[in-house]
Amino acid sequence: MMRRKSVIFSLIVFVLILSSCHRGLEPDSSFVGGSQVQLKVAGSVIHTYDPLTGQLGYNSTKKEFRVGDDQMRNYYTVTCSTIPSSVGQKLDATVTWTIENSTKSVKGRFEVAKADKDRYWLWCGDKKIQTGVTVCILR
Repeated sequence: MMRRKSVIFSLIVFVLILSSCHRGLEPDSSFVGGSQVQLKVAGSVIHTYDPLTGQLGYNSTKKEFRVGDDQMRNYYTVTCSTIPSSVGQKLDATVTWTIENSTKSVKGRFEVAKADKDRYWLWCGDKKIQTGVTVCILR
């Protein structure tokens, strides 16, 4: 009887450990619920595109997206392993941004969390990264 309880307990612990591995955090609801082109890192909005004072760029050959202000002082770029095309698609990406003369970047596995025409919301729920970024395919 004691051995059976030990086996059941071990099985429960194993299932709990297994279920907690490699689980990413869900996308921030304000990020996927919004319509803005923006970069959000660890819950903070880093950059939001303003069509009156900003620019969008897209290079299909490099699979690179750019969003920045007119002076390109504050911007972000996203370089993807493949062009986003549908919700649920997974891709590797590097996101680099500059704010106040400081450049930062993250690399990770992103998932297309939302798609609307030629606009895609990419999310990396890795606990260390937690990055959401919107990219636009310009035609």
